[in-house]
Amino acid sequence: MKSTIRMAVIGLLLIVSLLTPASALAGDPKVDDIAGELLCQCGDNKVLTGDECGTAQQMKQVIVTKLGEGQNKQQILDYFVAQYGEKVLSAPTKQGFNLTAWITPFIAIAAAAGVIILVLGAWVARGRLLQRETEEELEEEMPEEVADRYEERLSRELAEYEGGA
Repeated sequence: MKSTIRMAVIGLLLIVSLLTPASALAGDPKVDDIAGELLCQCGDNKVLTGDECGTAQQMKQVIVTKLGEGQNKQQILDYFVAQYGEKVLSAPTKQGFNLTAWITPFIAIAAAAGVIILVLGAWVARGRLLQRETEEELEEEMPEEVADRYEERLSRELAEYEGGA
């Protein structure tokens, strides 16, 4: 009698485990993979894998159901896009006008780097030009006798400084 009950329980557990789709398990990587590409539609703008609200749970259950029906990842994502629009996707699609959302940041960074390089180059060149012009002006404007006077004064002050130290 005990062995018959034991066999019946084991048989019942086996039937239940076979009827339950593998994707219905909470830690199923396929469910988490799909949920990671969808935003919760309750208004908090969280990815489904990181959200525990009722709406997120319902959306995850839809994913489990669709996987149980044999649908693949793309079909499930297409279902949610048809239901909620492209705003349900956690990242824009890489086609059409949305392609600009993927390319624009890189173009902007490259353009900003180019502008910075050009501005710094012009700034350094201007500084060198001003320095050269200033040196030439000093040489042209200062007569030889004035320059000699400054050199004598500098020598005298250096000698006093070194002698006093």
